[in-house]
Amino acid sequence: MVHAFILILYLGQKIVSQEMHFYNIDNCIYYAQRLNSQPPVPNRRAGEDQPKTQRYIAVCEPRKVDPKQVSVYK
Repeated sequence: MVHAFILILYLGQKIVSQEMHFYNIDNCIYYAQRLNSQPPVPNRRAGEDQPKTQRYIAVCEPRKVDPKQVSVYK
């Protein structure tokens, strides 16, 4: 087991991805910032009281992972 940083990607409040792991937090933050700067996407399930667009929100969290089980990027 090693310490790594997982990039978690949300669309609105729903997690859409948590598959990318990085050894270096700077690399994780780089990708998180790039994803956070993307324009909003249409919300196809929007009702009258819901927003018409949703934003991607990416965050980095520290985790212990087994590099034999998951790919960890440098």
